[in-house]
Amino acid sequence: MKHYDKGTLKVIGFASVVIVFSMLLIGVITYGFTEDELVRKWKDKDLVRIVESMAAKVDGHIEKAKETSLIMAMDPQLIRWVKGGEADEALGKDALQKLALLSKQFGYSNSFVVSALTRHYWSESGRIIDTVTPSDPDDRWFFDLIQAEKLVDVQVDYNEERKDTFVFVNAMMKDESEKPLAIVGVGMTLQLLSKQFQEFKYGENSNLWLINDSGEIVLSDRLEHFGRPIHDYVDPLLLGQLKNDGRVHVTESETAEGGLMDMISYPLSSTGLQLLFRVERKETVSVLHNIKTNTAIVSLFTFIMILALFYFISHRLANPYKRALQLNQELEAKVQVRTRELAERNDQLTDSIDYAKRIQESLLPQAAQWTAAGIRSHVKWQPRDTVGGDFYWVKPVSGGVWVALGDCTGHGVPGAFMTMLAISLLDRVAEQEEVHGPGEFLHQLNGLVKQTLHQQTGNGITDDGFDLGLLFIDHRRSRLSFSGAKLSLYVKDADGLRVLEGNRKSIGYRKTPEHYVYQEHETEFGPESSFFMASDGFYDQRGAETVYGFGKKRFQRLLEERQELPVSELVAELWRELEDYMGEAAQRDDITLLGFQIAASDVEASASERQPKLKRNIV
Repeated sequence: MKHYDKGTLKVIGFASVVIVFSMLLIGVITYGFTEDELVRKWKDKDLVRIVESMAAKVDGHIEKAKETSLIMAMDPQLIRWVKGGEADEALGKDALQKLALLSKQFGYSNSFVVSALTRHYWSESGRIIDTVTPSDPDDRWFFDLIQAEKLVDVQVDYNEERKDTFVFVNAMMKDESEKPLAIVGVGMTLQLLSKQFQEFKYGENSNLWLINDSGEIVLSDRLEHFGRPIHDYVDPLLLGQLKNDGRVHVTESETAEGGLMDMISYPLSSTGLQLLFRVERKETVSVLHNIKTNTAIVSLFTFIMILALFYFISHRLANPYKRALQLNQELEAKVQVRTRELAERNDQLTDSIDYAKRIQESLLPQAAQWTAAGIRSHVKWQPRDTVGGDFYWVKPVSGGVWVALGDCTGHGVPGAFMTMLAISLLDRVAEQEEVHGPGEFLHQLNGLVKQTLHQQTGNGITDDGFDLGLLFIDHRRSRLSFSGAKLSLYVKDADGLRVLEGNRKSIGYRKTPEHYVYQEHETEFGPESSFFMASDGFYDQRGAETVYGFGKKRFQRLLEERQELPVSELVAELWRELEDYMGEAAQRDDITLLGFQIAASDVEASASERQPKLKRNIV
């Protein structure tokens, strides 16, 4: 039997203990940092993202019902029937058919018209189911709305008998003298949203509630919670920290078992309701338990391998302890330095790009700017990377409004720099009073880009520019003029769908002549007119199972097939078709889709007055 030197065995034992201790120490510290970072990310981002997604679903259902109710309240045929005391049978038949169609096609629980002249309550069944009177408490909602003269009102109520929550959206019908004629609206159940609530559950012990101002649960992922007061499930002191003051609140509390519970409150923009989401902390950090187990297994395996290696080296090489220790220290120091440098560079790069994204987003028009310009816009903007080369722009000027969509050279950070230059030059040209029409605008813009980037000749150091669709809206004459640099404008109105083609030359490139003339199109618009533009990233996006792009023909065909949809739904439908076509394929380029209507000033003014707060009984 072979005998080994005791000193060698001591050296191996000591080195093994040091290695095991170092591994355990690093593991504990890493685990602690990882847990803190995971909890911080969960509370600052993931919780907000979950409730934002659910709130968007609820708000989307209600906003769609608002649009439907307003359309009915402004229907000329329905107005004539109500003004005539509901005496015209032909008009009444058509009007009641529209009510029935609302419930059937859009899935509403009911639709109704309550006349302020006859006080008849007509339902989607085509019958008078009630005659409202001021003395009946169940009818107070009608007279309160007539007196308040609100254009749109939303009321939410939980029905104990049906074990369901209903939302009623009421719109005011007025005559030419702005005198109230009737209340038109729809009612819908939120039972489908309850099933969607269950899809947002996180782990086994999470809860998602929708509560009203009285603290009553009107929607939940669990049916047994419907209609119950929220303080049955949440400590009233904790609820005080989550008050419904129009802001998002995040807090934590201890469970009966000594664990932690995270909770977030989120106010809905369309109603006075509040969304509460609660989840146990152990559910959110459960992934760390798997990491801990796997780390322990890997550490044990590594320890055995190192021990065997030390034992082998100690009998094959001279002075094994000193050499192994020195090598281990040198490698560990290099790894730590390199790891720290890479982490610092990665953090700096990530922070810089995130900050650049915030800067780029701040340059794009916000909702208030579109509204102030008299435009109801719906935009889908998705850079391929964190920042991108696509942009959209709106600029009110004397006599009208400029609107543009652009696609700059490249994507990522270079593309983002080009968008800043493009927006700056657009503002510069728009502020010149001598610019007449989008064709002349693009001509001047082309020259400015070439001068700014020194691309007047063929031997410059850059060859950059952008595609652009530019239109000018003259509200006073109800006319719109358009010019495009490789981008086209799709116009949808009562006559169908038309395409205003742009020129084949982009803005600013060396091959674009400095005195190039862009063709200008002019057309009239009305309340029913809608307009659409998209960047090349939309048309050129490849599918998961094909090398061909989505294509302009497919885009135009979808616009023609779905002409009856409102702009907001049509934009969402186009985006959904692109995502389905794209599948798991990677995004090739920045993608932007813009759809809008030109709003009448009186409609825009009244929209700011919509503040639904009243409740009503269910019929």
